[in-house]
Amino acid sequence: VLWDSNEFPQAASLDLVVNDRPIWLTRVDGHAAWANSLAMELAGINDGMEDPVGGQIIRDENGKATGVFVDTAMVYVREQIPSMSFEEEKIALTTALNSLATYGITSVHDAGIGSSTLAAYKELVSEAPLPIRVYAMIAASDPLYQDRLAEGFFHSEDMTFAVESVKVVADGALGSRGAALIEDYYDSPGYRGLLRYNDERLEYLIRAAMNADFQVATHAIGDDANMRVLDNYERMIGETDSKNRRHRIEHAQILRYEDILRFAELDVIPSMQATHATSDKNMAEDRLGPVRIQGAYAWRKLLDSGARIANGSDFPVEHPNPFYGLHASVTRQDQQSSPPGGWYAEESMTLEEALASFTIDAAYAGHQEAHLGTLEPGKKADFIVLDRDIFTQSPTQLWQTQVQETWVDGVRVSAQN
Repeated sequence: VLWDSNEFPQAASLDLVVNDRPIWLTRVDGHAAWANSLAMELAGINDGMEDPVGGQIIRDENGKATGVFVDTAMVYVREQIPSMSFEEEKIALTTALNSLATYGITSVHDAGIGSSTLAAYKELVSEAPLPIRVYAMIAASDPLYQDRLAEGFFHSEDMTFAVESVKVVADGALGSRGAALIEDYYDSPGYRGLLRYNDERLEYLIRAAMNADFQVATHAIGDDANMRVLDNYERMIGETDSKNRRHRIEHAQILRYEDILRFAELDVIPSMQATHATSDKNMAEDRLGPVRIQGAYAWRKLLDSGARIANGSDFPVEHPNPFYGLHASVTRQDQQSSPPGGWYAEESMTLEEALASFTIDAAYAGHQEAHLGTLEPGKKADFIVLDRDIFTQSPTQLWQTQVQETWVDGVRVSAQN
């Protein structure tokens, strides 16, 4: 479902299509959702409900809920939806991992799993090696967060499943105007987005993980959220002597120039997703204006400052195909070669840099570079077979690359034919 990026839809328009069943449609980035009137009625939504911390109920000029819920406000409706059973979750995980293998993915970082998903992974890996390797992050939002930290790291004997990181969420997304900005949104004067937690709670979640020696990976998109996370990291890395844990910021999407420099200074990894830039190019400047956009999706500035970028897809927000990400990293264009010359092409990567960001630097971000990320004696035989040499074709054709075979630990886990 698509609509104009400057105006959210309403429950009334969804009611015209379906009004006899509850409908709940999640925005592609997972940071907003759209309900019809019956879904809101069943969830007990009323005009007197307050916005939760870190969330927003979109309302009309009369204060009536329109049907769109942003970030933490989504829980009002989402908690009414039945959860998967444990067996269903195991099936879903296995299906997803097998599907990812077909795109040439041999390792994935699963950012923000709850206790149920952790238990499902552990049971699966006790039965057989996972199809591809999973580096999982405990969700800081899990009610049993402290219990999970107390359990410490987990590494399966076959090295297909590892847990030594946590995922914290600092703000929302740019498209739904949930990203926390220092100044007003360019297209929404007086509004600066949403911080998921107050300062005390954010500090508590980060400090608890660092004290337990876990790597901290914090979602931050807006420049205000990134600044606050870096401030917390700078203070607490020294207090906990945890610089070697290679703490991360997931997305690091909109940055002040002075904060760009802090990543290398603090050994913090900007964990970024190249296709976010090519997907967001149609609305990002509307949200940020011509000045702040210079610090958005700033891969070249980060690399030149000495930072080490870990690239990925943020699936299911973007397509998991890594060759889509390589293409976006190098060309700053979508698959229709738009815009000509690339969107802020001065921030692009070379193909070598892009490939490293998806392989050895991503392995480094998961403390796995001794075993993964390059093909050399002594490392795991995780590799893929392609239909072409990506170094001899036009960069504009990178996204068309086809994966013929995927191998993990010397075992073929996927084949096109």
